Amino acid sequence: MICTVTENILSTTRHAQALLADLGRSERVRAADEHPALGWRRSGLMRVTGKPDGPALVCPAALATAADGALAALATIAPGADFPANGAMLLGERARLMGLGRRGRVSPNGSCRLIEAADGWIALSLAREDDWSLMPAWLEADISGWEAVEAAIASRPARELVERGIELGLPIAIDLPPRPARPWFEASEPVATRHHGRPFVVDLAPLWAGPLAASLLGMAGGRVVKVESVRRPDGARQGHAGFFDLLNGGKESVAVDFATSEGRDALRRLIDRADIVIEGSRPRALAQLGLDAEASVANGTLWISITGHGRTGAAADRVGFGDDAAVAAGLSSAMATGWGEPLFAGDAIADPLTGLHAALAAWAMWRSGEARLVSLSLSGTVAHSISAGLAQDAVLRAWQRMADADGAPLYPPRPVIARARPLGADTASVLGEC
Repeated sequence: MICTVTENILSTTRHAQALLADLGRSERVRAADEHPALGWRRSGLMRVTGKPDGPALVCPAALATAADGALAALATIAPGADFPANGAMLLGERARLMGLGRRGRVSPNGSCRLIEAADGWIALSLAREDDWSLMPAWLEADISGWEAVEAAIASRPARELVERGIELGLPIAIDLPPRPARPWFEASEPVATRHHGRPFVVDLAPLWAGPLAASLLGMAGGRVVKVESVRRPDGARQGHAGFFDLLNGGKESVAVDFATSEGRDALRRLIDRADIVIEGSRPRALAQLGLDAEASVANGTLWISITGHGRTGAAADRVGFGDDAAVAAGLSSAMATGWGEPLFAGDAIADPLTGLHAALAAWAMWRSGEARLVSLSLSGTVAHSISAGLAQDAVLRAWQRMADADGAPLYPPRPVIARARPLGADTASVLGEC
């Protein structure tokens, strides 16, 4: 069921305790309990939530509390780690660095749009050139530009559009209502880890969620190596340099050619040595690299898989990014219920939420000596976070008034402690150890 908020305050501490219980842990959490509306405002997320010509809005879902709870739980089982002050700050970090603003039915970074079809709304992300090249095949017309895409979608059934888009590999989702709470991760049966003292973490994930999780593991004490393809490095390297540094500073950098047998052999050697692997690829893509997550787990590696919508069944081949995955989880529908129309809430918010939860799951299982294949999805993490608390009607209006009246400064931004290493700067030294 979805927890409808009837009180003014949701507890970060209780949420953190519940997350730890899901992981089989019983440590007692002591955390500051920030109100979800104040956490949303002070993280800068009101600036990117609402229509461009309308007021800055509070999100009806207590996502700030969910983020605070995940980080508080992680801090509880990683005492002494120098983590950020709270999780909510991480949700708004990129938007503040990039100076993004609210754009209503357009995501703050402009890559995703909520579009009305004949019988409902869909979210479509077109962040990659390859996605635009699929428009003629998807809409069966010579289409270019957002206006033409929206016009072509307007007369067609939403589900048919989304099903066809998924088949073609588009990041697309139907705007659905929030669904009942489900487990926020799935895990295989445990085997014993190969404890090496300080865990050796191989970060294969691009963009935001996986790199954030790996960065947090580095703060907890892990040695983190970021591994990229020399032909197709992490696309975030071409984005905001300061944000890339925040996610990847302090990691060693290895770059190999995944298209060659030598490069794939080097990658497998790294995986064989890893205590924890974090990746954000569909299972089919891993298989093409000759990587077998289940076999690695059987050898004692803790494997954290982050996908858009899941790694089994029909979801395994589905593409998802932070904005469209949040829509699939019910976030824009929650905005429509609360504020009268579907809107984006936050900036690609599924990414930082999932990164926080992935780091928590990884460190908890590492501390327990468990090697497992642990699967988290962007949409599933947001759905679980929405179920933590959803304000409606008078309660939501009270949250909005509280946020509007709040005069506290925004949370201090994180300083860049270390610059990200140049691509492949540590390849020779790291591979020399394998």
